Amino acid sequence: MLLLFSCQLATLGLLRQTPSYSLWRAEIEAYPTLSLWLARVLSVIVLVAAIAVVRRGTRPLDLRRMLGASGIMLMTGATVTLYASSSLPVYLAGQILIGSSHAWVLACWADLLSRLKATTRNHCIALSALIAVVLFTLVGLAPWPFRAPIFLAITLGSIVPLLSSRYAAPSEPTSESSHAVRRASSRPTSLREALANLPAELIILMASYAMVFRILVFFDFPVHDEQLRFVYASLLRIGGMALLLAYMARTRFEPSTRQIIFPLLFLTVVGVALLPLSSEFMSSISVAIIESSWTFFYTIMWLVLFELGKGRDKDPLFAFLGGWTVMNTLLLAAAPLAALFKTQVSEGVLSLTALALVIVYMLSVGMLLLRKRPIPCAREEEALRAPGWKEGQEAYFRATAHRYGLTKRETDVFELLVQGYSLPAIEERFVLSHSTVKGHARNVYRKFKVDNKQELIELVNRLRTEESVF
Repeated sequence: MLLLFSCQLATLGLLRQTPSYSLWRAEIEAYPTLSLWLARVLSVIVLVAAIAVVRRGTRPLDLRRMLGASGIMLMTGATVTLYASSSLPVYLAGQILIGSSHAWVLACWADLLSRLKATTRNHCIALSALIAVVLFTLVGLAPWPFRAPIFLAITLGSIVPLLSSRYAAPSEPTSESSHAVRRASSRPTSLREALANLPAELIILMASYAMVFRILVFFDFPVHDEQLRFVYASLLRIGGMALLLAYMARTRFEPSTRQIIFPLLFLTVVGVALLPLSSEFMSSISVAIIESSWTFFYTIMWLVLFELGKGRDKDPLFAFLGGWTVMNTLLLAAAPLAALFKTQVSEGVLSLTALALVIVYMLSVGMLLLRKRPIPCAREEEALRAPGWKEGQEAYFRATAHRYGLTKRETDVFELLVQGYSLPAIEERFVLSHSTVKGHARNVYRKFKVDNKQELIELVNRLRTEESVF
């Protein structure tokens, strides 16, 4: 059933396409620009409210009536936008319903995913993203009269799984998320604390993509063949998601610079750099590349934001909701700037080439901020930040053990456990009884809030990666 999460991901993209699928497309395009951002404003408000709800110890998925009401509002808003937007008040009403409901449905999906183990969650997101881009492509290929009904069916599919009784009274979550939930309940987290988990580098990346996305929405770029552009974008999306899924099947996913940010930046910069070219092929491929990079960015955010809460005594749901709130806020902030650029271009003050250079500059700033910071000279600070896994390994282990309050003997056991030693091998190494080593190992697992050696190794690897990247 979690594969229906693909409907939620597809809905994220399709909601931007509702004017194109509406029976009243011409009327919608004539509406004031401000009406287009009304749903985004309401989404930010709802996400802030979701953070406040979670802070009080309640999970969005447990509020069944609110979820049901949100589902009805979302379907109603989409239906109104597609079939009844013959006037501005009606269209605004549809956007109000969509903006105030879809963000809550998204928060419920985030709640459900935050209860899963990281490996399960990451593969679910990657597979769902692949299915989502296929659904998105099928809607675009469908005859125009059928696009709206298919869109509504996909939107309904993003709600129905959450309403299943299977999730009405969730059992004890998996070990990884249960500790996070208990931590969040025992020590309330404010909105400021939720946002503090977001590295400045990630915010810069969000801001860059927000500007690219808004400019793409505001500007009517010279695409000579819309069908060709759609084909290129579809191939890039499906191929990219298939590669991401294949990569994650072979390698454990970690939100590192090499795996995420550089490929995204490279893809976007290439697309933006090609925009000023006027040939039919290049204009189609450039817009297709930018649109595809935005799709990849959205998927990567689902993967990364959950990871930011780990190792920092935070609930992964807080990290996700905080990041999504920032991203929507940046999209709002980028809208007037993109409108200003459009005005300047229309008046001949700013050329399209200069505009492309501005975007490239923004992305370059993001890349500069992603440089590795200097490591402090103090040995423990160096170990805590980013030691090599072999060089400085002992110092890193001891610094991590000290941070988690391990005793001297527990530290010795911990160092061997994370290197893959079995309990009998540790007993032989320190000439200790089985019960003594088992007791020390149990204490180590308890203090690190894991259940076994494999989870301990994964946690230490993840902490090391986070400290070296972010």
